[in-house]
Order: sequence, then C-alpha cells, then structure tokens
Amino acid sequence: MEDKNLWHKAACGHLVQGLVHNMSGPLQILSMQVELLRMTQAKLRQALPPEEQALVDKQEERLAQIEAQLERLKGLLEAISEITQDSPGPVDLNQVVEKMLLFWEGDLKFKHQIPKEIDLSATPLKIVAPLGEITQGFCALFWALVSLAVKENKPFLVKTAEGPRVTLGVKGASLPQDDPLLQAAKELLSPFAEIEQKDQTITLKFKTP
Repeated sequence: MEDKNLWHKAACGHLVQGLVHNMSGPLQILSMQVELLRMTQAKLRQALPPEEQALVDKQEERLAQIEAQLERLKGLLEAISEITQDSPGPVDLNQVVEKMLLFWEGDLKFKHQIPKEIDLSATPLKIVAPLGEITQGFCALFWALVSLAVKENKPFLVKTAEGPRVTLGVKGASLPQDDPLLQAAKELLSPFAEIEQKDQTITLKFKTP
C-alpha cells in the first residue's frame, strides 16, 4: 500500500510539473498581448479628443487588472516549479517567503478569514541553499502552520530579519511537537539553518554567502 501511495504521489508530481511547463507558454503570450494592447491604447489616446479619453482610461484600468492577475499566476507557477530546481543558490529568503504566501492563498479560508501579521525585511536576505530543497522545506513548514492557523482560526505570523532569519508561527496556538510536517520541514531545512522551536513560533537562522 505504501508503494502504491508513493507511486501515486510521484505520478501527481510529474503531472503538476508538466502542467506548469505547458502553462508557461500561454501565459507569456497573454502577457505579450496585454503589452500590445497597451501600445494600441496609447495611440488611440493621441487620436481621440480629450472628452472621449475617459473610455481609454477605463480600458487601461482593466488591462492593469488583467496584468496583475497574470503576474499572480506567474508567481504561483514559479513557486511550484522551484520545488524541482537544482539551482545551488544563493537564494533571497524574502522571495521564498513571498511565493509561499502567494501559493497558500489557494486555501480560501486562509486567504480571506485568517489574519496575517507579515513583516518582511526591506533589504534582500541572501542565503546559501539549493533552491529546490529550500522550497520543499518551506512547503512542509507552511503546510503545517497554515493548517494549524485555519484549524484554530488564529493569526498567522511571519517575519524576516537580518541574520538572515525567518520566524513563523500561529499567534495563540501551540505548535505540536510531533507534527510530521514540522518534522519533515526541520529535516529538510536543518542542513542550511539553525532551527529553534518555541511554543508558538519556529525560527530559522540561515547560512550566508
């Protein structure tokens, strides 16, 4: 049974990887079409009298909304594809955290109902770690903490700072010591960071380039 589940997960992983690859092309084409429409809008604005340019402004607002959603989709695809990347780094810790937050907004309760206290460093935080392994570790870590935040209906916390370090947790909820996802995250991330788990938070201090 375990072998069957393992092969099932492996097959799902390959399907997702193929989906990401096949969606990248259409997204790029859509982005190019939006840019072409922007150029057309600019020419149209020049040709129209001032009293009719409000229509162009409205269309530009809609194009901006489309562009924002395309960028969001690109971010989601990048977050998924990075799990299998072999890039040795260095990696920007802030970008990893931002992509994880974007990815886990797929949980609608987490996105709309769970308060979030997010405090990311204003400067890039470079860490020495393979991108794929770091992404896998953060996937397990976020999975454990997002699930706990949704279950307990408590605020989700994340803060990055010089060190470089990141602290995550669920405000008002104790982190279970025997959570298999937390254990998996620690195992994946421990080669690259010192890990300290407290009652409600877990802090990772990473190696620097």
